[in-house]
Amino acid sequence: MLPIQETLVLVRLHEWARDRVALRSGRIGTYKRQGWIARRATCFDARLVRVIDIERALSHLSNEERTLLVLTYGDGRSREETAALAGMSVRAAIYKLREARQRLAAVMDRLDLL
Repeated sequence: MLPIQETLVLVRLHEWARDRVALRSGRIGTYKRQGWIARRATCFDARLVRVIDIERALSHLSNEERTLLVLTYGDGRSREETAALAGMSVRAAIYKLREARQRLAAVMDRLDLL
C-alpha cells in the first residue's frame, strides 16, 4: 500500500499527463470527473497552471528521475519500455521510479502543490 503523499503524487502525475495531452491537442473543453476526485475547473488556464506546477516540481529532480517519471506517466510507457529506453534493468527502473515518486512527493509538499 502506498503512503498518502505518494498516492497524491500519482494522481497529480496522471492529471498532468492528461492535461498536457489535452493542451497539446487543442482540446480545451470541459469534462466531468466521477468518483471521489474533487471536481476542478478544466478551462485552458486551469490546465495550463496545473501542467506548469508539475513541471516546476519535476525541475527539482535529477535528470534520471525526471526522465523515468516522464517516460512512465507522461508518455504512458510500460516499465519494461522505460527500462529499455533508460538503459537499465527492469528491477532497477522500478526501484528508481519508486524513489523518484517519493522525491517528487517531498518536492511537491515543500512547494505546497499537494
